[in-house]
Order: sequence, then structure tokens, then C-alpha cells
Amino acid sequence: MANDFGEYLDRLAGNQTMRLLHMTMNGIAGAAGIFFIVTGVISLFDMYKVFGGSTVPIFYIVIGSLVTLISLIGIAGSIKRSQYVFGTYSGILTLLVVVQIIGLLVVWLRPFDVEDKFSNVWEKMYENDPDSIRYIEKDLKCCGFTSPVDMSVPANCSVKKKFGFVRGCLKPLEHEWRHSRHMVLWVGAAMVGAQIVALGMGAELARRYKNAREGYQRVPGHMEGSPLIRNTA
Repeated sequence: MANDFGEYLDRLAGNQTMRLLHMTMNGIAGAAGIFFIVTGVISLFDMYKVFGGSTVPIFYIVIGSLVTLISLIGIAGSIKRSQYVFGTYSGILTLLVVVQIIGLLVVWLRPFDVEDKFSNVWEKMYENDPDSIRYIEKDLKCCGFTSPVDMSVPANCSVKKKFGFVRGCLKPLEHEWRHSRHMVLWVGAAMVGAQIVALGMGAELARRYKNAREGYQRVPGHMEGSPLIRNTA
């Protein structure tokens, strides 16, 4: 009976295609949310987090979790065909989209020049944690900060066996930072775009279901194709 009533509402309001598209948009947003969660968790345990701190990875995890949760609520609203779920979903998602847009703008407007910041981090590692520098040099195939004679571990790493790298680590570090930044921006923009489309669809579906239910309640069981008629026949 419940499925018949839902199908009836879809036919009455012409919602089937929009409902499926709404679920698809929420699926895309949810997948992007999971991407942010995974990125944040990996970043928290990444050796390179010392250059960016833990604030950004935690922000990724929080935003990714909220986006995934709201996407599931949106999908549930589509399945249940509930104007009340759509209303809750639309209100929360509107606030979340605003926060995400602000976050993307902050990432976009952050300065590209990170040499001074990276230099301070490298200097602290050179004094207190040389093993981390050794790991980074092997991983990025570089030696020293700006050159093999600039705070390198070991000091002769440019000619030492298993090293032999003649470039400094600043450029590879900047490249990794820019790559991560661009990836977050593109995925974030796609996620926000999908959410904005889903938000508009959710509001329209809520309006259509409300009108369809009101019309159904005004003339119960007397509309052509009503599931009440079909099940009492």
C-alpha cells in the first residue's frame, strides 16, 4: 500500500525523473564527502602534515562527515517521498553549502608563497627531528632544503650512497602542496555544485509532494488511478 501511494504521488506530481536525479546528485556529493574524510585521515598520519598542521585535515574530516550525512538524509527523503525530510534536508544543506563556499574561498585565496613557512618547519626538524628530514629526502628524491648544502641530513647526502640527489627539497614540497590544493579545490567545487543542484531539486520535490498530498487528501479515493481504488477493487 505504501509503495502504491508513493508511486501514485510520483505520477500525480511528475516526480520520478527528478527524484532519481536528486538521488544521483546526493550520491555524487556523498562520494566527495567520503573523499574528504579519507584525505583528512591520511593527512593526519602523513609525514608531511608538519608543513600544513592538523587544522586543515580535521576540517576535511568534519566537512566530509557532514556532507556524507546530509547526502544520506537527502537520499532517504527521495526514497520516502517525504516533504518533511526534504524540508529538514534543505535547511541544513543551505547552511552547509555556505560554509563550504567560504572554505573553498579561503583555500583559493591562500598565498602560493609558502617558502618562509616551510623553511621554519624544516629548520625545526633539522634541529629536533633529523630522521624526518632523512625520510622526506628519500621520498622526494632531494637533498637539503633549497640545495644539498642547506640543512641536509646527512650533510653529504648529495654524494652519499642511497642518496645522491642534487636538487633541494623546497620545489618538490611546493609541488606536492599545490597538487593537494588543486585536487581539494576541484573535488570541493564539484561537491558544492552537486549539492546546489540537489538543494534546488529537493525544494521543488518538497513543494510538489506537499501539493500532491493536499490534493489527494481533499478528494480521497476518487482520483483516476488512485491506489485506494486499485486496492479496494
